Amino acid sequence: MKLPFRPNRFVSSVLVPILTVTAAVASTAASASPVSTTMPDTEAGEIGEMVIARINADDQTSIQQWASTILAPTIDASMQDAFLKQLAVAVRDSGGVDFVDARTQGPPGMLVVTIKGRRTGQLVALVLLPDPEQPGKLAMVDMVSIDDPTLYDGWPETGASQADIARLAGAALDQLANTTDFSGCLSISDGATTFFDECRGLADRTFGVATDRETKFHIGSMNKMFTAVAIAQLAESGKLRWDASLAEVMPEYPDQAAAAKITVWQLLRHTSGLGDFFVPEFFQNREKFVNPGDYLDLIARQPIVFEPGADWSYSNAGYILLGRIVENVSGESYFDYVERHIFEPAGMTSSGFGSLEDVTEKLATGYFKDGAFATTWKANWMTLPFKGSPAGGGYSTNEDLLKFANAFQGGKLVGPATLQKMFEDGVRVGPGKYAAGFGDRPSNGRQIRGHAGGAPGMSANLAMVWETGAAVAVTSNQGDTPTAMLLSERIADMLASQGQKP
Repeated sequence: MKLPFRPNRFVSSVLVPILTVTAAVASTAASASPVSTTMPDTEAGEIGEMVIARINADDQTSIQQWASTILAPTIDASMQDAFLKQLAVAVRDSGGVDFVDARTQGPPGMLVVTIKGRRTGQLVALVLLPDPEQPGKLAMVDMVSIDDPTLYDGWPETGASQADIARLAGAALDQLANTTDFSGCLSISDGATTFFDECRGLADRTFGVATDRETKFHIGSMNKMFTAVAIAQLAESGKLRWDASLAEVMPEYPDQAAAAKITVWQLLRHTSGLGDFFVPEFFQNREKFVNPGDYLDLIARQPIVFEPGADWSYSNAGYILLGRIVENVSGESYFDYVERHIFEPAGMTSSGFGSLEDVTEKLATGYFKDGAFATTWKANWMTLPFKGSPAGGGYSTNEDLLKFANAFQGGKLVGPATLQKMFEDGVRVGPGKYAAGFGDRPSNGRQIRGHAGGAPGMSANLAMVWETGAAVAVTSNQGDTPTAMLLSERIADMLASQGQKP
């Protein structure tokens, strides 16, 4: 099933390892589109020229006032607000910007413009998609920091040995630590042994605490994998049908008319039409949202994005509901279920769902910068939910994530038939698909499956080469930028090429 592109939710929300538009343009190595050293004579090109001119001439207030006039009302309010703040930071911190290049990429009409800050030399991708129904307005827009273009110089497309991969991975971590002050851990397994396992940077900048292999990191939306496996286990045991309606398994949901149209299968694959719960009301009352049932009224009051099954849109709300379904069907709390039926069988002893008032030993503090050109780190306390949820926000280590990969692929969590079902008829998104709780993309004749997680102060990814059992895990207390995700995906590509004919 090929679904239409939904620009208003694609860039900022899709944090899965199937290189999204934003991730793909954030590294010159990841993009194969023809590059132009002049601005194209298109509507997007004209808007790009105006953005550059405004950054170089306006103050923070005037550029935001102007930019608000070129954003289509269909863009999410949060995305509009984020872009306006990005422009203000560009005026404040870039020292002016210069055009570098441009390329067409993604849906028709999209233009990715590379600009360079004069003060620090930071490269930034300006993603512009004009609205075909509203001339002069943008249906999607984003600004994303680009890694050092030399980061992947010399990386082979095929034929890398384990020694080569380990050497290149270590050099990349060193370069990121030196150029972007990167902090995090990277681990690579061939399916039997972990042959690379290193960390860089600080877990806590206030006290100067270094990261190490025991550091726990928030992993964002990677928790969706655990939620999907929990649902799959209940389906496998005959306690739940994949096509059961939300109304059947959640009679307490406030909007039963909508619930009657939504299935478990749609929730798993983000085709339910539900949106998000990250609205002002949530952040103003974070401590009220602890268990999945606490979210139901808030989710039911959010607008439906489309009719169930008609489209695809990444939905954190949908995975909260899946967590509540786990509770209703199993009779256990979501957190107890995941601990007993996923963490324990997989041997994951350093993963969990802490709250802001819990003391979690060796948990890294998250840090972010408030714009693509910003230079100052900020702690992410004010952006965190009160407690991790079925949609994300828990914590783990690379060792635990690789244990999960082995257990999931090895049949310790669900059987072969259920595994096959989870990856049936994935919804096409970007260069890959979104299956039941996992991204799924081809590479070198094999499939790379997993999930990423990203938010301010966290960036993580698990990429599994399905046919060989090889896997790469990355965790970082920086974000959200695609740096860590792209690094792990590039390594996964090399793992997928091993043993393949050139």
